[in-house]
Amino acid sequence: MSDPLNAANELRTQSPERLWALSAESVYSALAAKATGEPIQERLEPHVRTEIIRTNDERGRDPVVSIHEWLLDELGLVHNGTISLLGMVVLISDEPQPFIRTATVARLQPAEMVLRSCNEIEEDNVPRRELDSLLADEWDETVLAPLLGSLGFMTIYPDSVDLNRERIDSSLSAQQTMSTETVVAEAYRDILSRVIESADAVCLEDLVQRLIGTTPTKGELEMAEVANLASTQAITVDETEIEDAVRNQRQEYEDEFDQVRSLLVPSTEADLERVNTDQSVGLDDVSEDADLSADEREAALKVVATVAAYPVLATFDMHFVTERWPSVTPYSLYQALSSVPGVECEVSDGLVEFETVPEAVDVEAVRDEYTKHLVERCSDIQSRIDTLSQETVSLPPTPVATESMVVQDYESIDSGAIAPTYFTYTLVDPDALGEQKMDGYAGDSRGLGRERARLRRWHERRSSGLKPYTAMTDRLFSLGLERNIEDKVLRIMTPFDDDTFNEYVAQIRRLLEHGFELRLLTRHTKEPWEWRRLQRNLLSEIKEHRDRVTVRTYSRFKEHQRVTPDMDFRDLNEIGIHGKLQTVGAPEEGAALLGSANFMENSYDWNPECGIYTERTQFVDAAIEFFDIVWDISAADELSIERLQEIPDHQLIPTYYS
Repeated sequence: MSDPLNAANELRTQSPERLWALSAESVYSALAAKATGEPIQERLEPHVRTEIIRTNDERGRDPVVSIHEWLLDELGLVHNGTISLLGMVVLISDEPQPFIRTATVARLQPAEMVLRSCNEIEEDNVPRRELDSLLADEWDETVLAPLLGSLGFMTIYPDSVDLNRERIDSSLSAQQTMSTETVVAEAYRDILSRVIESADAVCLEDLVQRLIGTTPTKGELEMAEVANLASTQAITVDETEIEDAVRNQRQEYEDEFDQVRSLLVPSTEADLERVNTDQSVGLDDVSEDADLSADEREAALKVVATVAAYPVLATFDMHFVTERWPSVTPYSLYQALSSVPGVECEVSDGLVEFETVPEAVDVEAVRDEYTKHLVERCSDIQSRIDTLSQETVSLPPTPVATESMVVQDYESIDSGAIAPTYFTYTLVDPDALGEQKMDGYAGDSRGLGRERARLRRWHERRSSGLKPYTAMTDRLFSLGLERNIEDKVLRIMTPFDDDTFNEYVAQIRRLLEHGFELRLLTRHTKEPWEWRRLQRNLLSEIKEHRDRVTVRTYSRFKEHQRVTPDMDFRDLNEIGIHGKLQTVGAPEEGAALLGSANFMENSYDWNPECGIYTERTQFVDAAIEFFDIVWDISAADELSIERLQEIPDHQLIPTYYS
């Protein structure tokens, strides 16, 4: 997809602002799908489910796939449908998210510009207008800013922006000038280490040198190297070239093995002349004209002593010297040997070939150590030959972090998004209602008797996901007392109520004593006796806290008209509160209970009712938002406590019509 605007428009969320179902973890999963040939949609499904949990929202799958495919190309992780060298580096990383963020900054110049400007702001929390001023056009607003939010550089709210300073700093500091050749060599080494897992460091270095002509350093790839790879033209790895390099390197090892084995077991006596010197040659006899270190003098003398004592070793492996004395180089060894009296030799292809040596050398020979070295070297080379004996090289490498990316995405979900959610019900419960009530219900009816028995069995065997309305109402009220809730508001929307309020009034009173505010939404069409019942069962029981109790009613008529108390309300086509909803606390700390049940005995004990109880943040947030809009438009019909104490002797008329 060349233009991500359409997909971004469909996926853009508002608070916080990001691209729905896109994250550093999901980008890795999309890349893994490309690497394994699986459909991207299947790989992204766990991330989509995570986003549904996180946002309590759902979007189409097509734009999710499209935005990921665009981003893989845009970041240079995929080039012309093939995983690039950079993409392979990300695939084999145990923690690829920083690499993906770094590549974003390196590849998207507007992203770097925005983040550098943000980095100049001292505060981690800035007004939203500060970010908006940095966005140049529609693309920045629709794609770039939400993308930066999705990748975790910032959290964008309608009025403010929280900057993740650590991620911004690390991604920006990675953008530095480096040797591209060395970085590419290091990347090849890391890729080959995953493709040819048994290869040792020397084998990997030899292969990289053969492939691209540069020897990698010993360190692991870091963010700076990834930024360098991302800022250059995408590099595609040729599988055939690697197979050819493996085959040629194996042949070179086989030749080397034959050479080392011939040193270990020479076939003939060497043609070596032993020169008679006036005295045994020692360290003091090495020419002082050459600027030689102690290691170089010692190495030269010990090699000469070994060859003098064992002429069969006249062709000597230089690797023994450079491994035992790391400061000695082939050139400095040749200089040192040339300074030893009676020595004539040639150095080439890692070998020293002696023509003459002194008869006597006043240092100890190192034949045993040298023989052990040759045996070990033969073993190492044979191991490399065996390592490279596989017929083919499979690219791209196997993704290593696919499971951890899904796990980390799930772990990023706010705890409030994964919370208890129960199907709430009312169905006659013989045990809860008691024998006396059930006897009155069933009477002498055999059918109702069987019904009572069946209901009892169902209640005993019902699943744990089913919870009675009574239990969930109790839980919601208790939540306000058990948790340290900051937003101390209890919301109740019920068209009708009866003595059931009296059963929960003790909990409501305790909530009010703990600083809670009660907001009760009901209907205007209550008869006087209904107001008296509310007064008796609730208001009179909490009279000392009435300053924390607000009652509003919502009732409207389909046609605006002058309403008088003597009118027949049945002719007015009334609309009004019908929802049944209770919430406590703010979305991230509270709960919501909603369904078909009024705050009445029939709804709580007898009628088959159903609903939902949940502590999920997004769900509670939506429930509160709905309650509050009805609450706000009902402000004109708020009933004063004094008016309720008087108890109207007629049906109440909505303020808008009176």
